[in-house]
Amino acid sequence: MPDFVLIESEGLLFRGPSVTHPTEVWDYPRKRWVPYKHAATKPEGWGVKITEEQAEGLKTDNPHAEHYLHYDTPPWAQPVSDSYYAAVRPNHMASMLGPKDAKRHKP
Repeated sequence: MPDFVLIESEGLLFRGPSVTHPTEVWDYPRKRWVPYKHAATKPEGWGVKITEEQAEGLKTDNPHAEHYLHYDTPPWAQPVSDSYYAAVRPNHMASMLGPKDAKRHKP
């Protein structure tokens, strides 16, 4: 694993090569690191560097992360591929999306 710093931003746990470049986020429900889908250089002040002990505290009993179990799309959500949609979306729904999307999502 590369040398990552641990980052806290808005109560959630991230890590990356610098405080302003998170590349992974702690998947709170599954208790594992996953790629951060919005990984990019963030402005100064976006997050703060934290210690291992502080990070351990954010991994469990975190009200900020608990919020995402009931509301909003969590930052640890993984993007869904076109092949997933093609496998689960019925043909009649794909055709309702229009020619471009129907063709793209048709199994």
